[in-house]
Amino acid sequence: MYSSLAYKEWLKVRWTFAITFLIGLAVLFSVYLNLRAIVEFNNANMVWNYIVFKGYMFFGQFKYIPFLIGLAVGIAQFLPEIQSLRLKLTLHLPLREDSTLLFMLFFGFSLVVVQFVVYLLLLVLISVGAFPAEITVAMVVSVLPWFIAGVATYFLTAVIMIEQLWFRRMALALFGFGFIDILFTGNEYGEYVYVLVQFALFTLLLGYLIVLSGFRFKRGVR
Repeated sequence: MYSSLAYKEWLKVRWTFAITFLIGLAVLFSVYLNLRAIVEFNNANMVWNYIVFKGYMFFGQFKYIPFLIGLAVGIAQFLPEIQSLRLKLTLHLPLREDSTLLFMLFFGFSLVVVQFVVYLLLLVLISVGAFPAEITVAMVVSVLPWFIAGVATYFLTAVIMIEQLWFRRMALALFGFGFIDILFTGNEYGEYVYVLVQFALFTLLLGYLIVLSGFRFKRGVR
């Protein structure tokens, strides 16, 4: 049963997954070309000054890509479910409704995380080719809040789309905007290093809200 459900979810998101993945790769290629130009046309002292003392984030072009991926995958996966109330049919499968919803969410979450892992590895490869390990580690710590924001965007998009009560939708949207904005506020290397774990755990807890929204959806609460 779960294999059939996974296949259904894949059919909905496969093109969105492919397109967003290619967009992410294109942006990373632009980051690589930009960094290569900086290194080739400036001396080592100037590059070091830009990175260490001025805090120049050579990977800044990539900042909002995780947000766009989370939003796109969430819409592609759950918009078809709320059209013509198709989700009600899904929730009548011979599975517990909370298990069904959490499996759907985990499937989309896995696709988002797969992209983020690939992007992170490519960013590391780009960085180690030009900088010492200390700068690469600082870069990783700096981009992780963006990836967490992408996951939070995916979770909240799914929950908001399934939620039937409009005032709850508005409240979730306002809360999501505030939380995600915090994750994008940092403008220095490693600014959120001491709260990354807390942000990550809180984001994972957001996913469970889909069970409550799905419960109301199935019963037609408005």
